[in-house]
Amino acid sequence: MNQTQLHINKAVIYFKRVISTMSRPLLVAFDFDHTIVNDNTDIVVRKLLPEQKLPESVRGMYRSDGWTAYMQRIFELLHANCINQTQINAAIDNIPAVNGMEDLLERLHKSNCDIIIISDSNSIFIERWLKNKKLSHTISRVFTNPAKYDDNGLLKIEMYHLQDWCELSTKNLCKGHILENYIKESLENGTSFERVAYVGDGRNDFCPILRLSEKDFAFPRSNYPLIKILNEAKTNGTHQVTAHICPWNDGTHILEKLLVSLE
Repeated sequence: MNQTQLHINKAVIYFKRVISTMSRPLLVAFDFDHTIVNDNTDIVVRKLLPEQKLPESVRGMYRSDGWTAYMQRIFELLHANCINQTQINAAIDNIPAVNGMEDLLERLHKSNCDIIIISDSNSIFIERWLKNKKLSHTISRVFTNPAKYDDNGLLKIEMYHLQDWCELSTKNLCKGHILENYIKESLENGTSFERVAYVGDGRNDFCPILRLSEKDFAFPRSNYPLIKILNEAKTNGTHQVTAHICPWNDGTHILEKLLVSLE
């Protein structure tokens, strides 16, 4: 190898390092149900099962066995009643996005923001909806309960993980743990974030918000459980929330706030 080629190779390595350690302006982590989509995907699919086909023994199953085990039983009942993948796909496709959310995802993506989803739904529902809306390209990673159809057409679901360290989260999904690990993993791969935003609506979105710093943003959906939990935490002093709390009604509200932070 001659000296010129050696210098070129060194320059390539240098610029790769520079690029790999560049920061991105914003990481935005989204819940999915009642945040990106304006419904609960599990409930929408469960409603495909006629009410009389839902045994009493299954109705309260989630209280003792957890939601993931409950939904697996629902999928088995759907399969037994000849409700197939095509019908499930159609139900998912028909769920509307929250107003302004599709534009929000596109705008954030074009602004070089990193977007992830952390959801207690499942991979089949989320990936199907994103693909149908032509939004898959906007999302870097989806963290959710893995699911797939078996050879007989039965939808099988597994827990994302089994955790016992967080009392604020369900046993199958600690969103705060996932968010922290993603930020750490990104940093190890050479990407840091100037700010982090978390967008959600429910009780299991409280944990990740507690992991945010004073320069970050927490977006609780107005008139949903999360904002009530945040208000109670502030009043009672039970948990310290340091992020900026920005209630929202639609994607436009979130976009307006985040665009200011990107200027």
